[in-house]
Amino acid sequence: MAHSGTVVQDGPFKGMTYLATPSEGGIAPKLLGVYETALHDVFLAAPEKEYDAVLNVGCAEGFYAVGCAGLLPDTPVFAWDIDPVARHKCLELARLNGVEAQIDLRERFEAQHVNWVWSELSTKLGRHPKGLLVMDCEGAEFDLLDPQAGNFRWLDLVVEVYPRRERTVRALVERFESTHTVEERQARTGVPDLPPWLEKLGHLDQLLAVWEWRAVPTPWLVMRAR
Repeated sequence: MAHSGTVVQDGPFKGMTYLATPSEGGIAPKLLGVYETALHDVFLAAPEKEYDAVLNVGCAEGFYAVGCAGLLPDTPVFAWDIDPVARHKCLELARLNGVEAQIDLRERFEAQHVNWVWSELSTKLGRHPKGLLVMDCEGAEFDLLDPQAGNFRWLDLVVEVYPRRERTVRALVERFESTHTVEERQARTGVPDLPPWLEKLGHLDQLLAVWEWRAVPTPWLVMRAR
């Protein structure tokens, strides 16, 4: 912050003004623009996809909700988080970046909400919409991503997976193989290109600056609607 303030320095959301205190996790990777680099291409390509909506489940302080609103200035963003502190910070971040009118902030997500958003957009647009859903909800994805309860066919999905004994990545993949192309991605390790001031510091400082506070591997599934 002493070098660059709270402006994101790189990545798909470069230039976004950020909060000094996130609702959870480390702030340094987000400010450096190296947070979850394995997903950068998905968001960099989002403007070309012409999404009609972005749905962000587990939005925390709004890194993806507000970031996507900035990338897609004419696209509504529906964001959910059960933590009131996170919702407050997400709204604050949206205001800082002038996108609060795009953000529809809600508390608890259920699978049928994707049906409601699809219906609202279909009526408004007069055609079938297409959207992007980004989910990070600490293991609840196994309950919430239920194709029997919600129509996810119109959505590209980016889901962080928290596997457990009977709840495996494969079990989640099997739900969507018939409707989506599925790619599993792992968090990238190592130190990427860093700003000159950080390159002058020791290797431990560099590693800590890009550490995303992951105790165990949490892979992503990038699932694109067929």
